[in-house]
Amino acid sequence: MKLDILSEQKEQQLLHYFCLISSNHRYDLAIGYSRNFFGKAMVTSIQTGKMVLLCQEDTYEDHHWAEKLGIEKEDIPEFQEFFSLVLQQRPFQEQY
Repeated sequence: MKLDILSEQKEQQLLHYFCLISSNHRYDLAIGYSRNFFGKAMVTSIQTGKMVLLCQEDTYEDHHWAEKLGIEKEDIPEFQEFFSLVLQQRPFQEQY
């Protein structure tokens, strides 16, 4: 094997699945809460197959997550409110 493993961590992740419906669109998301990733949660869109790391502070930077998660422009304000409710606010965590 030509790969060196620098680090390996195992944890029991809390994973939530959400099926959300707006006036015109359906969204299926999986949110994985972790002690890693500097306190951010892994938000994955089942429709787009893409993942972003988000925390409560990131919700207002919709240009980083909305397109990747397939969120339509008219639904962004509702998702900002939704994410502010479901994303846990955690203190900064050193990973090294």
